[in-house]
Amino acid sequence: MKVEVNLPEPRAPRERRRHVLRVCVLGAESTGKTTIAAALADHYSTLWVPEYGAPYHHVGRGDPYKPWTSGEFVHIARIRDWLEEFLAGYASRVLFCDTDTFVTCVFHQVYLGESSDELAAMVEPQRYALHLLCDVHTPFHPDRLGLRREDARLEMHRRYVEHLEGSGVAWIELRGDHDERLRSATAAVDALL
Repeated sequence: MKVEVNLPEPRAPRERRRHVLRVCVLGAESTGKTTIAAALADHYSTLWVPEYGAPYHHVGRGDPYKPWTSGEFVHIARIRDWLEEFLAGYASRVLFCDTDTFVTCVFHQVYLGESSDELAAMVEPQRYALHLLCDVHTPFHPDRLGLRREDARLEMHRRYVEHLEGSGVAWIELRGDHDERLRSATAAVDALL
């Protein structure tokens, strides 16, 4: 199934979007990405980019249990990237991003059992000033439809660490309870600001 959506150019000027510090929050399923991204945005009085994959999986696919197609993951990446560009035009100094295209690549691998060259070509780790990797020791919480894959968490985490180390980007791993994670994240972001 090929999913096509024509997206307009975000209205905020490119120059404004370019000067916003972007911080990517990534991690395996149910590791607290959304919670920490929202808390950081609140702490810095700015915006955060919600992930698009989960709402698409739960609602946008019609039947959330049907087999995935590669085109759906490309669609998720395109919408998420567009939303990030749009929100960058309205963020205050820093924009927190709940996942990135590499996360979508990993989900493609987990759910389809193969890589996507098209998705891999869309990955831009240098777009972010900092990556915050949520560790896998957060208790797993199944979603209401039972779609999350607890069995894939360790392998996904390993792939994220490998990607971050191989990309040469700035990153830290967030460990501990929510307050510990928030303290570590804000210290790293404050150092950049």
